[in-house]
Amino acid sequence: MAKLDEIMEVLTQEISGFNKSISKLEELSEKFDDVEIKIDTSHLEFRIEEFLRLQEQKKDSYERRIEEVLKNIEKSRWTPKWEVTMIYVVMCLNTIAFGYLGYYYIKYEQKMDAAILKVKQESLGRARGYFDDHPIIYKDFKRWAKKQDSVLNRE
Repeated sequence: MAKLDEIMEVLTQEISGFNKSISKLEELSEKFDDVEIKIDTSHLEFRIEEFLRLQEQKKDSYERRIEEVLKNIEKSRWTPKWEVTMIYVVMCLNTIAFGYLGYYYIKYEQKMDAAILKVKQESLGRARGYFDDHPIIYKDFKRWAKKQDSVLNRE
């Protein structure tokens, strides 16, 4: 029985300890019921605004850098504008010069052809008169011309 008394005593102490813990919990629960938790987001809002401001500054900085790079690219073309203009002017002058030279050459050839035709007609006229006066020489000329044509045709 002594053991049973001991066990009962220990159990009583545990129960009294448990009751004390429960009463403390009730006190704390009452205190927490009276406590109001205020949600304060001002600090969080401040941090977000600061972050957004920094992001905006970085974005502006990147945009400025991109604009500078684009301006530098525009300035550093492979060929400057004045050089392109000079190339166009030279090409136009070359086209005009070659056009004029072609026109001049064609006109020159036409004049030469007309002069040759005129000389042929005059020489044929003179030769015709000479051959009319000398029919024997004309027959020899025909034979000679025929022989020349046959020699040229063989080559």
